[in-house]
Amino acid sequence: MSDKAWKAFERRVAERSGGTRISVSDRKTDLDVDHNYLGIECKYRNKLPQYLKDWYAQAERGSSDTQIPVVVIGEKNSSKMYALMDFDKLTELIASMCALLDEIDQDDKDWNYGGTD
Repeated sequence: MSDKAWKAFERRVAERSGGTRISVSDRKTDLDVDHNYLGIECKYRNKLPQYLKDWYAQAERGSSDTQIPVVVIGEKNSSKMYALMDFDKLTELIASMCALLDEIDQDDKDWNYGGTD
């Protein structure tokens, strides 16, 4: 029996993010993927609005090789902002930050704060 397209999409998101898909029957949360750092809700559509793709393409064209393209979307009379970015870039960014934090934490363990041993 093959997965429905939305279910297969959730599995791909979980795999690419390093998370685990949460089965509908096992729901303990409204999220679709269990992940250490991200609260992932998946939405799968036949087609995304062209303006979202255009906005992202503009961010890509304007970004240098050292920048991650991001579209920030806001709404009138609201302070809330949303980010649209490439999912693989997001997971790479999080992995890099976690590695950096682990490195800093390891450096702290090696540091002698002047106490007695």
